[in-house]
Amino acid sequence: MIDLPGITRIAIGDQPKNIEQITRAMCHRYMSDSRTIILCVVPANADMTNSDGLQMAREIDKKGIRTLGVITKIDIMDRGTNAKKMIMN
Repeated sequence: MIDLPGITRIAIGDQPKNIEQITRAMCHRYMSDSRTIILCVVPANADMTNSDGLQMAREIDKKGIRTLGVITKIDIMDRGTNAKKMIMN
């Protein structure tokens, strides 16, 4: 099991200025292996349509055969928000 970082967009401290390209390339390299099962983790308190990981998974695993969605942070969703819509989509 390999736990990859999220897509880092802004370099902090001594990180390379092209940190986004580095993290995207690393994720792409591991996700592209046909033996890999992609666990695409999406926080429930964020808009799923803005998920870089989900976008990459859809591009790499077009049929969704190797991709499992994992919705996290349901406990901190806004009051009155229904997680069912996200889960059923």
